Amino acid sequence: MTQFYFDEQTIQSVEGETILDALIRQGHSVSYSCKKGACKTCLVQHIDGVLPDDAQKGLTTELKSDAYICACQCQPTPELKLKSILVQNLFTTGHISMKQYLSESVVKILIEPSEEIPHSAGQHINLRRFDGLTRSYAITNDPHSPVIELHIRRKYNGQFSDWLFNHASVGETLLMQGPWGDSCYKAEYKNDSLILIGAGTGLGPVYGIVKEALFQGHKGRIYLYHGVKNIADLYYHNALSHLMLAHKNVAYFACVDNVHEGKLRSKRIKTGDPFDVAMSRHQLGNQTTSSGYSQRVFLCAEPSFVTKGPQQLYVYGAPLERIHALAYGYKYLSMTR
Repeated sequence: MTQFYFDEQTIQSVEGETILDALIRQGHSVSYSCKKGACKTCLVQHIDGVLPDDAQKGLTTELKSDAYICACQCQPTPELKLKSILVQNLFTTGHISMKQYLSESVVKILIEPSEEIPHSAGQHINLRRFDGLTRSYAITNDPHSPVIELHIRRKYNGQFSDWLFNHASVGETLLMQGPWGDSCYKAEYKNDSLILIGAGTGLGPVYGIVKEALFQGHKGRIYLYHGVKNIADLYYHNALSHLMLAHKNVAYFACVDNVHEGKLRSKRIKTGDPFDVAMSRHQLGNQTTSSGYSQRVFLCAEPSFVTKGPQQLYVYGAPLERIHALAYGYKYLSMTR
């Protein structure tokens, strides 16, 4: 066993445990979510002792300089000393400046931060409600806007999503943490052929990436696939169709699970999983397209889809460095403080 200290209390960890696992097992009040170092909910502060090399993996330079670590990514070393972090040290206030219902189950929320927060489509933030309930949501708009746009699907028994959809009003104050992640468009991608696959409200971030690519004068082809269960869930179908008509290098395809071929009204609506439809149309084993541009794939969906997607893309022949994956929500965010 390894002994370390958290808020001046002695903690005994067993072999193979992370700091987070040890704290949870011994009943300490900790915040956590994905346990993969992505959501940054389980940050604690290093006081003394030797840190493993990967304890600050994925953190910003500012967080590293403040001695923060991800408890879920750090295995304790003997006599390591840590302390919990006050909420106000990690969160910024913001308020809802606009709500727009995009479908019977999807709402667009605009949040205006109290201070400027650099952000990009393809990143995510943590939102905390007045009672401490916290969830992660993907950012859908480009870095040129002072507000942060989120597309949120009302989930069955989803406490936070139902509150945002049905009860939260314009002017409501929230706490914001982040943004995190780097599945964003960059200028060096401008000659690549972009393949973007978004399921459900995962459309929001990939749509934002497309808009940013066009804003920066993207030269390569852009293919966007939106996967939904029913045609009624295609909440941006008209906007995406118009975007395709306005830009010759953009192709959009809707991928619907529950639809009969005889009822299809557009050649842009396909049946099946968006991943399967996209893979049937692109030869990823060839690192260049017929026009000579390299291929790059963006995925945004529920964690289960995003977890398996990069592995399957690699099998299809896509280099790992050309796969960008973002999960737009976490199954559960435990906030016990």
